[in-house]
Amino acid sequence: MRNLLMLCKDGPIIDLEAHVSMAQPPLNADLPRLPPLHIPRPRLRDALLEADCRLRLLCATAGSGKSVLLGECMRRCPADTRLVYLDLRGQRLGAKAFLQRLAGALGLATADLDAILQHLHAQEHPCWLVLDDYPRLTDSELDRALNELILGSSNRTRWWVAGRRRPLLQLARLLLDGELFELGGHELAFCEGELAELLQRIGHHWPRPAVLGLMEQSQGWCAGSCLRLLGLKPGQQAALDGGNALVLEYLRREVLDELPADWLQALFSLAQFPQFDRGLCEQLLGMGEGAELLDRLLECGLFIEPVDQEGKLLRVQRAFAPLLAEQLPGNLAKSLFRKACQWYIGLEQIGPALEYAFKAEQPEVAASLMERYTQDRMLQGSDFALLLEWRRELPLSMLTSTPRLTLINAWLLLLSGRLEEAQYFIDALGRFLPQPDARRQFELIAQWKALTGKLAFHRGDAEQARPFVVEAIAELPEQAWCQRLLCEVLQVEQALIEGDFPRAQSLNRQAIMQAREHGSLAIESVLALEYVKLLEVRGELLRAETLLTRLHQELISAWGAEDSPIKGRVQLLRASLLLQRGCYAEAEATFESGVRECQACADPAATWGYLGLAELDALHSDVAGAFARIAEAERLMQYGRISVQLYQGLIVLTKARLWLHQGNHVQAEKALRIQLAVATQLPPFGAPELNVRLRLLLARAMLAGEAAEAAVDSLVTIHSSALAEGRRPLACEAGFSLAEALHRCNRPAQARQVLLDALAMARQLGLSSLERAFSQRNAAMMRWAGKGAGSVVECEPVALLSRRELDVLKLIAQGHSNQQIAESLFISLHTVKTHAQRINHKLGVERRTQAVVRAKELGLTP
Repeated sequence: MRNLLMLCKDGPIIDLEAHVSMAQPPLNADLPRLPPLHIPRPRLRDALLEADCRLRLLCATAGSGKSVLLGECMRRCPADTRLVYLDLRGQRLGAKAFLQRLAGALGLATADLDAILQHLHAQEHPCWLVLDDYPRLTDSELDRALNELILGSSNRTRWWVAGRRRPLLQLARLLLDGELFELGGHELAFCEGELAELLQRIGHHWPRPAVLGLMEQSQGWCAGSCLRLLGLKPGQQAALDGGNALVLEYLRREVLDELPADWLQALFSLAQFPQFDRGLCEQLLGMGEGAELLDRLLECGLFIEPVDQEGKLLRVQRAFAPLLAEQLPGNLAKSLFRKACQWYIGLEQIGPALEYAFKAEQPEVAASLMERYTQDRMLQGSDFALLLEWRRELPLSMLTSTPRLTLINAWLLLLSGRLEEAQYFIDALGRFLPQPDARRQFELIAQWKALTGKLAFHRGDAEQARPFVVEAIAELPEQAWCQRLLCEVLQVEQALIEGDFPRAQSLNRQAIMQAREHGSLAIESVLALEYVKLLEVRGELLRAETLLTRLHQELISAWGAEDSPIKGRVQLLRASLLLQRGCYAEAEATFESGVRECQACADPAATWGYLGLAELDALHSDVAGAFARIAEAERLMQYGRISVQLYQGLIVLTKARLWLHQGNHVQAEKALRIQLAVATQLPPFGAPELNVRLRLLLARAMLAGEAAEAAVDSLVTIHSSALAEGRRPLACEAGFSLAEALHRCNRPAQARQVLLDALAMARQLGLSSLERAFSQRNAAMMRWAGKGAGSVVECEPVALLSRRELDVLKLIAQGHSNQQIAESLFISLHTVKTHAQRINHKLGVERRTQAVVRAKELGLTP
């Protein structure tokens, strides 16, 4: 006999032949029967049963499992409780007919509201009144009668109401009085565990990614999940569009065929859009009609849900939107997209207007809208990635049809790291010369200089970049303030590369003031990230991390949860600081968050995240995993057509560290020499110390290859230069390697002193990862360095702070003022201030409170 498959009302698909023996006999023939392959849902059932309230309300779309859940709960009705169950079948039912049905179920001869209330008050035992499939169309008289019954019945009466629409009851009052427990579509949806159990019961044993794929496709909607499994053989996985025809047939029979034609048209129209509000509905569905149609769909629970907490933004539920959208003819959909484009143009929301211009197949309108973009707008959210995607829809001739479009595409490609493509658009600017007047001629040439200077910088050509950037800053007009500030960012980065930190800080401060004058949080944030890099190379990690945390909160407050390349970079830089400080679990989570956000925005900075995760893998001895991360970073860059000079050096650096970790110094040295031979004057943006770190790692590879004397010479140069320029983390890392080299060259006294200095600096700056890495590769030297001088930890306070500085620090930690400290220690106020300044400098902080926190981290204060 062939298997009979069945979709019970609001329940899962079951195999009757294989599982009919598992069905539970109903306690009452009127109760909704449970499917033979019923999946108990204790997380929902127990919550309903334990709720001590007057009304339990289940409100969700068709096929959400409401009736089955009611049936499960009814079968646990206490023995002393009277159970009255009414299946109203969702049909139109007036107040009078409803009262007659209810009175008949209660055994009453009189079917009026007062008689029913009197009867309920006279009940000696508790009573459950269960209304299943409450009428789907709005009826104010019916809702008013139900409201009076619920509010007027005795405390022994408990009401259970399930339906597709939310009845117009005094729900706010019930909620405030603690008399309402409500479950909606999100709560009723299958969770991962329930879906996995359903799969197992019908013979499927899918891997977790496949289960999650079905969850994403169906959004946990019970009927949709079951329909997509229909007909699958055990072990077979559902296709992405599997079961769509069955789902659509189910929706037609259960919902769509009952709707008026104008409601259907409105529903199919709104399904075209990821979100909408009442204003857009008026634009799409007709002035004076759109909002009313939306209200009807909302009142009847027809697949529409809020996007935000205020309920102003709405969307068609994601489980249904693709199928419903397909029901609208293509020409009508394009007409809607044109209307949406006009609506967003009127609101000056260029991003969505541009999106719908493309969907409406209006390339001329799209090109016109693209001209309105600025670099500031590009960096604020996901528009950066969208612009890269949308420009593929326009022919090259249109992208270079005006000076403005050519400039926008050149900047977009430069910011995305696609230097060769950017060169084409920069060269194309020459087609627009000469301009009609001297002013526009001068402005276009200034823009060309800015682009050429930025391109030269990213290609590592310092000699060409510097004059073009300087001239562009001087010549760009006021309306091009965004391009001018981006050029000033390059000047800050170049100062960081050259180790001119005072100039970098001065330039950064001036540029931030200009960004604030123009109200550009995006450009101000870019400059803040440059300041964070300055703090990092100086070793002020705590200050840098605090700044990044504050900046991230400010960006979320201003831009919301939307992905943006700047927020992604903030996360990646913070993760890098956490990695250096040894906060590995938090660093990993922050790296992953930053990678996801950068990838969503097509930002090549995602490479930083993959390489950071590779370092974490190496720290946990997962070298294979680390190389897999690097391969993913390379694949990502190549797929995005990112210019190789922007990431090759970073990848070689990370690979060389892994090779040295494996003991493969020959391969590391070879790769580093090749990279340094082709290294440009300017390292990639965001990695100002890359070239010197490549030389440092080469010295370590030479040391591993028995070229100790040559390694010493190179390391002494790097170490002394880093100390002189104030690059303390770099000096610390070079110090550890130099100590190894000196020890190898039989210079133990120098080696011990350099090692102790490096250890003291590592702990002063909080560079836990550096110390851990050195200890892992040379544990013997760590033990050797501590001999004869006590443990390294014991001598650490002396290496960091003098005895008097420790005395001052302890009193600061106790909350004493400078005057109180002076009186306690019998020293002058000036001396106290001097000690405090030295403490801050040695601990790498700026304020007293930061000094106390840092001292506690280092164990300098109790």
